[in-house]
Amino acid sequence: MHIVFPEGSGCVQGPEDLLPVQKLGTVDFYEKPPQSKAELIQRLSKAEVVFLDYSVMDAEVIQECPRLKFICFLGIGYANCIDVAAATKHGVTVTYTPGYGATSVAEYTLGLILSLVRHIAFSYYSLKHGEWDSARFRGVELKGKTLGIVGLGPIGAEMARLGAGVGMRVIGWTRRATPDRAMHGLRLVALDELFAASDVVSLHLSYNAQTERLINADLLGKMRPSAFFVNTARARIVDNQALAELLRQRRIAGAALDVHEEEPAPMNYLFAGLPNVLATPHIGYNSAEAGANMLRIAYATLEAFLKGEKLHVVNPA
Repeated sequence: MHIVFPEGSGCVQGPEDLLPVQKLGTVDFYEKPPQSKAELIQRLSKAEVVFLDYSVMDAEVIQECPRLKFICFLGIGYANCIDVAAATKHGVTVTYTPGYGATSVAEYTLGLILSLVRHIAFSYYSLKHGEWDSARFRGVELKGKTLGIVGLGPIGAEMARLGAGVGMRVIGWTRRATPDRAMHGLRLVALDELFAASDVVSLHLSYNAQTERLINADLLGKMRPSAFFVNTARARIVDNQALAELLRQRRIAGAALDVHEEEPAPMNYLFAGLPNVLATPHIGYNSAEAGANMLRIAYATLEAFLKGEKLHVVNPA
């Protein structure tokens, strides 16, 4: 069996992490990402199994992998990187690693929220540039404020726990609203009510055809001028042009964005010049614990596949 990690992986911290798959066959682990689609195809040309981090395997790439039988996406947002329909057409099973970093992403999100409402990052930047302007950075407390959570999967559930833990009122919306989703004192509400009532809106949806641009100008326009918007999910869930305009007009107090339309974000990035935006380079998932969980789940999906079983399979291949 020929197994390929075409652009390495942050969850592989040392050679010992590859031992479980080296027992199954030949492993090609590339330390650096491919510089072109042609180079990606070259790396994958003999692959039967692929562990994919963030390279794009579109229909053309999959077409050029005649031996390919299995792809595991190392993360949640497989739809951003894999043409699942093309994989299905070619008989390729696609899996992913749900739940690997729920606590990591939720804790990071809480950090972003605290940084926004207390101006932690902005005041640090100011001080590093020789300024001492403490009066400028007057913040607000989270206790007693309303946290609106959009998406109540594993990350959203963790976010509800953390929000309740700092004394926030927690409301939430999910497409599959059932009583068990209302945990940690969370109250289920309609999506438009959530945007209108929240002091902080935190986005925790997966990206797919149903959620693309779900957070539109109308919903964003319902937010209070004192409210904050946080996205650690996927950029394409949001109408970012509308978000940028509302931030520019101060009709939303501020935003923290860990995910972006293009990654790496370009120098002329839509939000780059906005002083009320805290942008980070998609690191919410990046903890030692999440990496270990991701690799464990990824290997488990391959083990299930080899036994003729299904674990976290996203297509009927």
